[in-house]
Amino acid sequence: MSKILISGANSGIGLESALQLAKSGHRVLAGCRNPDGASELLAAREEAGLDLDVVQIDLLDPAGMAATVEDLLAREAGLDVLVSNAGIGGGRALEETPLDELRAVYETNVFGTFALMQAVIPQLRKQGSGRLVNVSSLAAVNVFGCHGTYSSSKAAVEAMCIALSQELAAFNIHVSLIEPGCIWTPMWEKGTPPPEDSAYGESFGRLMKFGEFGLGRAATTKDCANAIQDAIENDTPRFRYPVGPDADDFWRAYTALNDDEEWRRIASLDNAAYAERMRELMGVDYYG
Repeated sequence: MSKILISGANSGIGLESALQLAKSGHRVLAGCRNPDGASELLAAREEAGLDLDVVQIDLLDPAGMAATVEDLLAREAGLDVLVSNAGIGGGRALEETPLDELRAVYETNVFGTFALMQAVIPQLRKQGSGRLVNVSSLAAVNVFGCHGTYSSSKAAVEAMCIALSQELAAFNIHVSLIEPGCIWTPMWEKGTPPPEDSAYGESFGRLMKFGEFGLGRAATTKDCANAIQDAIENDTPRFRYPVGPDADDFWRAYTALNDDEEWRRIASLDNAAYAERMRELMGVDYYG
């Protein structure tokens, strides 16, 4: 069984994954920004008698994370897996996005995630084995207008993971991306809608249409936990794990039409033509 550090374990995908992995016999170190607020996680641990400890992992505190990881490595005699799950949402038209809002998303989703990986990788490299599992998003590759802040932050992490998968291959360290589509987590409650007088109402409307349809057939946190577990336990883990019906629909469309110019042409169509073309590509009517 593996010793696993997971960030963002107090709710959503992180909570589900931490409990599932511990129930499967793994030693889980559940990272939370505020351990005192992890009441649901702690109650589940006590009820099931799980091999799970809660530790403080705050992506906005790189020095604190490095100290926590150093302490864990000494106490646990190493780690086998890092699941980078913590992150925040954010989305509106890029013209209307304050730079402070953009920076806040990047500080957490990109710089914080990268700092945590940097703290763990030396130990994995030294021992000649390990797994880095990053919870990304379908939004990293299926980019909508009015979602550029979040999408670009996840795309940055995916580019880093592509590089890491090559750099770390010689050290028997596998890198995987978990790419959920629409899934109900607390992150949906934390977004900031654009102002009512936004100049980008049509673009935002398309994003909402996709989300509303997707949430009607959404993946679950259990689906994501299953993908994370496979990335940890499979002898030949995949690099990408799309999760959910909309993720499958998108990759089918993207494979059929891997042409950035055509994607941009489709985005310029009026709503009726756009809906029809996307229905043809994805096989499902998201915009009807």
